Amino acid sequence: MSNFMHKLAEGLRAREQYLEDHSAHPVFENKDENAFALEYEALKDELRAFSDLVKKLADRGEAFDETFERKIESEHEQLSVRIEAWAKELEKK
Repeated sequence: MSNFMHKLAEGLRAREQYLEDHSAHPVFENKDENAFALEYEALKDELRAFSDLVKKLADRGEAFDETFERKIESEHEQLSVRIEAWAKELEKK
């Protein structure tokens, strides 16, 4: 089960890295006046916090069921993110 948790944490880090890598777009050039870019930065912070939470729960070996879902949009841009992370102990017979 710990191998599964490790892969889950890696997947969350990969998604976080993807969001960071793809923020180089004209919509993000003027961050001071761009509400979408500010919301995007907040989204990355929330995703980092979610990733940390899942890692902590996985490290403790506790059962959990967490969902991260956010949607940000402006007049011409839209981004939706949904991540489900869960773990539970399997019943042994």
